[in-house]
Amino acid sequence: MNPNPAARPQPAADDFLHLAYRPDLHLLVGRWRRPVSGAELRRGYRALLAAAEAAACPRWLVDVRGRGPLDADAARWLLGEFLPRLPACLPGPVCLGYLVSPRQRAPAGPVGPAPAGTQVEFFEDEGALNHWLAPRRAAPGGAA
Repeated sequence: MNPNPAARPQPAADDFLHLAYRPDLHLLVGRWRRPVSGAELRRGYRALLAAAEAAACPRWLVDVRGRGPLDADAARWLLGEFLPRLPACLPGPVCLGYLVSPRQRAPAGPVGPAPAGTQVEFFEDEGALNHWLAPRRAAPGGAA
């Protein structure tokens, strides 16, 4: 799938999530602005996926510092239903880098492994997160 640089997701109309596609980095940025209900969480992640599909963008920076913690039902939905769908919807590998605050760094309970075809990492530093999300380039001579 070739990315469409002309496809620029519009910022979410909702006050709880801002979306931006960075065509220069081929990166989708989602910044949660406030704590959300379970319905808002689902609506926000569906908006992220729609924007990612429009740009054929498998790399997401998701800033959850303003969102607050997930409850058990939201975590089950995210890990059990939403994330497993991503590899079928986007060119791979799908990489989600989460920007968290120091108090969010350690999950309160078991989160579980990322679904197959999806890489998930947590960062307190946005520079390190961007470095992790940067496309991997082949080394001279063809070695990756």
